[in-house]
Amino acid sequence: MPEQRSTFDYVSEIWSIAEYVRDVIRPADYNKLVLPFALLRRLECALEPTRDAVCKAVEKYEPTLGRENEIYCTFSGKSFYNVTSFRLNDLGIDRTLDALMEYIDGFSPNARDILTKFKIRETCQDLQNEGMLHEVCMRFAGFDLSPEAVPDRMMSDIYEHLIQRYGEEIAQGAEDFMTPRDVVRLAVSLIFANEDEFLNSDNGSMRSLYDGTCGTCGFISDALDVLEEWKTRSNAKAPATIIPYGQESEGVTWAVGKTNLLLRNVGNAGQDRFDSMRDLSEHIMHGDTLSDDKFEGETFNYQLTNPPYGKEWKKEKKAVLEEAKLGFKGRFGAGLPAISDGSMLFIQNVAAKLAPIEQGGGKAAIVLSGSPLFNGDAGSGPSNIRRWLFEKDYIDCIVKLPTEIFFRTGISTYIWILSNKKPEGRRGMIQLIDASDKRVPLKRNLGNKRYEISDEQIDWITRTYIDGHDHGNSVIVPASEFMYRRVVTRRPLHMHITIDKTKIDDLFESSRPMERLSEANKQAIWDYFTKHDGETQDYEWSYVAGKELGKLMDKPKPTTDQLQKAITGVFGVRDPEADAARTPKGEVIYDSEADDKENIPYGMDFDEYMAAEVLPYTPDAVIDYTVKDDHSPLQDGQTGVVGTSISFNRYFYKYEQPRNPQDIAAEILDLEDGIEDFMKEFLK
Repeated sequence: MPEQRSTFDYVSEIWSIAEYVRDVIRPADYNKLVLPFALLRRLECALEPTRDAVCKAVEKYEPTLGRENEIYCTFSGKSFYNVTSFRLNDLGIDRTLDALMEYIDGFSPNARDILTKFKIRETCQDLQNEGMLHEVCMRFAGFDLSPEAVPDRMMSDIYEHLIQRYGEEIAQGAEDFMTPRDVVRLAVSLIFANEDEFLNSDNGSMRSLYDGTCGTCGFISDALDVLEEWKTRSNAKAPATIIPYGQESEGVTWAVGKTNLLLRNVGNAGQDRFDSMRDLSEHIMHGDTLSDDKFEGETFNYQLTNPPYGKEWKKEKKAVLEEAKLGFKGRFGAGLPAISDGSMLFIQNVAAKLAPIEQGGGKAAIVLSGSPLFNGDAGSGPSNIRRWLFEKDYIDCIVKLPTEIFFRTGISTYIWILSNKKPEGRRGMIQLIDASDKRVPLKRNLGNKRYEISDEQIDWITRTYIDGHDHGNSVIVPASEFMYRRVVTRRPLHMHITIDKTKIDDLFESSRPMERLSEANKQAIWDYFTKHDGETQDYEWSYVAGKELGKLMDKPKPTTDQLQKAITGVFGVRDPEADAARTPKGEVIYDSEADDKENIPYGMDFDEYMAAEVLPYTPDAVIDYTVKDDHSPLQDGQTGVVGTSISFNRYFYKYEQPRNPQDIAAEILDLEDGIEDFMKEFLK
């Protein structure tokens, strides 16, 4: 009986080939060798039983149907085929590269496109130049990756471990294409929480799952794994099914993800003919989600995604701006974030693709940095996007994750759960879960990743979400708690006028009309203010002076208002003891330099807020009721611009008592004594 080999045996043996070519292929490019060849060998082994049947079918149908036609899948019994008779172990030594490329060209488009995106020709050319390509092919040909020896689930595990091994090899850049498995498991657990009806169904229910930044399809794979586990436990005759969809902009990463799904459905065990020919990678598209949406107008029941943090959208700007002009008929109607961070564009993409209730509704988990919680002032794009999410009642829960759990960053991260089918008791409410302390240390750091979230901690977070606990690490509050109105407060101008003839020349530089004065008019002004030099007058005198100067000057001359403005600008002195400045009609003049802004909680009475928070400190402050909420897609025309901000510290801040200064001083003295003793020993 042949020895049973584990997933890790295969991974180690396959990875040893990367070590073999280390002098030719850089570690950063190992994925362009190990991953496509593992795929190639798996496909080759899976097609072996039907190879002759496919070759005969090609001889028969090629004259009329060509070499590329789905009819050949009926002969291969898979979702892919190869029309050549090549194998990795018979490519020949002399023309290995040419034979290998002919072999790859013989695959069906779904498999060939993946291999092409890996840039396998360039990699193999380097190996051919060094005389190593034939040996690499032979080594991969030595692995029995047939469905009988390696079931689909095991092959998927092998491939994911190879991806992880590659990520660990170049951990400094791993975050570009990998979401840590513990974060993936948590997001999947949250997305399927409260979805028992679908998971336990036995009526052939089908749901769609979409990842707009799918990378290596880790989210999708884990979701499919969860469904498989539920199927195994339920023993249903017509279990629930998920159809995966995804989009990825980076070519090699797209190829890795598409391969990941293609390899999940190779074996025929327990499948009918239709299932065995279903390509799970069919809807994994290559392209930029923001500028080239491959699923325009489509919606999905589930979404899982981890968009890149702080990704600028300068490259996509033209397309995004064009779509934004469509308003809510497009994906970006709520607003646009700063060009330096496209996170909130991805949030809107997720929201736009939530399936309507009549199609089962939509639920999504999106992993984000902290900035989408609070960035942007009232009326800004980010603030308006949050406001729109509140008004649509899409935000169900936000989980604060521990720091130092990602490969290339130690920043705080959050999982947002969006849903358009919230249960009655949670409508209009948002749950915040502080899971920042739910982590355990790794035995070995992986880049910046020093911790992971354990299975027990994932269960705790998920249970807290399902039960809606309101305890020390969780709260459920109305969405309006994260909204406010930013009003402008004004204070009367308190100013007197003090004439100083040394400043008279400044009048002639104060504005364009004053700069254009004739010499005769300048002299008239000089004479007037020289006569009043040293006088201190109240603010209203500036209007009197403006009128008197107007009578003394020849045309063309400034208006009375222009003269008055110049006088107050040059000779005006702010004085809190002075009376409030007024116009000749008795209207109060407000001091623009004293304008302030107040964030008044949404729905709170303005007078109540002013009485409690403002008037005790500035009794003469008033609200400027002319500043309205009138410059956003969601404007309501009321006083004060609506703003939004989500703060975890507001609910979970824990005050830590500072250390006793005497204890710190004692430690410093101990350190100084230790250093002194060390230096004495060192200099002996």
